[in-house]
Amino acid sequence: MKRGTSSNEPFLSVVLPVYNEQARLPLALADILDYLAQSKGPWEIVIADDGSTDRTPELIREWSGREPRIRAVALGRNQGKGEAVRRGMLEAKGRYRLFRDADASTKMREFDRFLPALERGAGVVIGSRRVAGSQTTAHQPWLRETLGRGFTWLCRLLFVWRVHDFTCGFKAFSAEAAEAVFSRQRTRRWAFDAEILFLADRLGFAIEQIPVVWADSPGTKVRLFLDVSRSFAEILSIRTSHLLGLYRL
Repeated sequence: MKRGTSSNEPFLSVVLPVYNEQARLPLALADILDYLAQSKGPWEIVIADDGSTDRTPELIREWSGREPRIRAVALGRNQGKGEAVRRGMLEAKGRYRLFRDADASTKMREFDRFLPALERGAGVVIGSRRVAGSQTTAHQPWLRETLGRGFTWLCRLLFVWRVHDFTCGFKAFSAEAAEAVFSRQRTRRWAFDAEILFLADRLGFAIEQIPVVWADSPGTKVRLFLDVSRSFAEILSIRTSHLLGLYRL
């Protein structure tokens, strides 16, 4: 990780959307903090709690009490992962802003591959499981993986053809791109990945795809058929919003 920054603002903000993650949150924070310990520059962790009803809020208070660079954004009630990411990315102050899942699918060390692209001026850098050099060490169940590939093909056809993986939960934005994209985001749940990449492309930000090492992690909150059907409805809503000019592009 690059050391130091020329401003008082964080060099890197890590945004962590969570919903009932009492089992996985400590492991996620340990992974992030181990990585950030290498940096001499300022950083922050923004935990966006999407209305958790388990011990997640208590754990967030405990961790932020020990480490003041961890701060929380509480949504109050469950609104969806997309809304949690949106709120976290807009609350973040970093020059670069990474959102990642609370699971261990993509380790924080993969961000080392992102930095050169960000420093070359890419507005958006995304982890991909479907470009040369990527590695999947543990696959999702066959049905979920097949539906995911179908979702990706549909998003490529409708939104950004050159993007090969829309749903990998490891994406970084420059501050400028984050403010422009997430201030326009309308999708609250699972199809938000497609929306933010569509917006980034339409706004003229370069999108770079970086191969990552990825492993399926148990404990997903996805309710397969319900959330897949919702995602397809959200895709139609994104197209409709664009046709109606609601994104102010």
